[in-house]
Amino acid sequence: MKMKRKIKAIIFCGLFIFPQCSAAQDDECIQNEQYEDSVFSKVDAYITGEMKRQQLPGLSLGIVKDDRILYLKGYGHADPSGRPVTPDTPFGLGSISKSFTAMAVLQLAEEGKIDLDAPVQRYLQGFQYQTIVKTMDTSADTITVRHLLNQTSGFSQISTFSNTLSSRNDQDALEQNAMSYAEKFLHQANIKEHSFRYSNANYVLLGYIVQQISGQSYGDYVKEHIFRPLSMKNSFITHDEAIEHGLATPYRRIFGYNVAYEGPYIYIPGDLPAGYLYSSAKDMSHYLISQINGGRFENDILLSPEGIELMQTEPVPGTYAMGWQSDNVGGFPVIGHPGGSIGFQSQTWIVPEQKLGVIVFANVLDAIDTDLPKTDVITTTHIASGIINILNDQPIGEVGLSIPQKYLLVNVLMLLLSAWLLYTIARTAKRCLWKLDSDNLCYSEVSFRGISKIVLYFASLMIILVLSVTQVVPIWHIATIYQPDVILWVKIMAALLSLKGCIEIIGLVRSIRKNIP
Repeated sequence: MKMKRKIKAIIFCGLFIFPQCSAAQDDECIQNEQYEDSVFSKVDAYITGEMKRQQLPGLSLGIVKDDRILYLKGYGHADPSGRPVTPDTPFGLGSISKSFTAMAVLQLAEEGKIDLDAPVQRYLQGFQYQTIVKTMDTSADTITVRHLLNQTSGFSQISTFSNTLSSRNDQDALEQNAMSYAEKFLHQANIKEHSFRYSNANYVLLGYIVQQISGQSYGDYVKEHIFRPLSMKNSFITHDEAIEHGLATPYRRIFGYNVAYEGPYIYIPGDLPAGYLYSSAKDMSHYLISQINGGRFENDILLSPEGIELMQTEPVPGTYAMGWQSDNVGGFPVIGHPGGSIGFQSQTWIVPEQKLGVIVFANVLDAIDTDLPKTDVITTTHIASGIINILNDQPIGEVGLSIPQKYLLVNVLMLLLSAWLLYTIARTAKRCLWKLDSDNLCYSEVSFRGISKIVLYFASLMIILVLSVTQVVPIWHIATIYQPDVILWVKIMAALLSLKGCIEIIGLVRSIRKNIP
């Protein structure tokens, strides 16, 4: 009788404990033989330290090995209310979205619906495109779907900024943006050599091709053929949908302080295939498992092993595969991609020889997060690389300057330049406004040099006004979005220079009047 009670008690405890571990898998349930628990304790300590060092509001992590998830965990807060980040919290994928677009194209290619070596114009058949093709230069015939996938079309990234700033926010936004790129780039007669040049335009056009060939919207295709078979239940194709399901709040850094962002350009539907999908660490872990295991996730096959190999292989080492790029972390060849949009950054790495994958999300991003001039290396890139090194019992590597250290340098430089300008304004005011004797007037005589100097003082303000109210130089507006504090300081400096110019004009007028007999 006692034995039966013990057995019942064991069964009861087992039924109670097993669901607890299954539920914990959403957070940090670890089931593996290769890594000791102490390794993940080191990962935890490393991330906690990096979050403080890099001033990250929230972070989400996923680690996979072979065909299973090793570790999932959320850190910090998802929004100003203090809501904790979990592995199910959606973040912006940024340019990691490109690999989803590449997978969609390769799925259609394996179905025989797309020829990767066919000219792009074959798949851009629409009533708007008919007017384009009549005047299209024959060089467009040399740009194939494969060129778009490998970023070897010759299209440039800087030329896409004006589209980003003027993109519409309706259901036809992707078509309008793709057709705009077709007009802008496919007319170019100078596209002869197909060398690697990164451009969102390539993947916007690919997304539109998916839409044209599949007969579905790009978003519906991705949801049905990628998200659903991968059980990506917290992955979304619109900003509104992601918000409804707990999207992390994006932050920007303002003079070193994290500030929640709710302004424009947070979601650009016309650029959806190039950088505006949303996903969670858990969902992305499923995606990485399919990439590691030849296109298979559990019982679903999204792409053939040959398709996955093609997707992950660069035509020339050090260029661009299809939504992936190669690198080296801790002596191991890796493939991966960084992602960045306003207030979101991410990095994924896959170590093919170890069948190991890592995804890291954070909900803050500014230009200062990059390793300028290498804009593709960001804070989450360093963190994901550090995790790979920890898992391989390697030194974490160079940590570089922290965000507070970077801002200390930037803020001190801005403070010194501001102090110098204010000092020169004070000196000019003293000479031109308060000293009345002729020996201390700004100008003893009118000269070309003096007038030119005054004109230059006003020129900076005029240039900034033109840049701000027009899109003559779209990169100015991009810089305003991604580093608003520095741009604000530049505008203040331009206004102060104009003030100095006004003071010198007063001094010049006084000099002229003083010298009139």
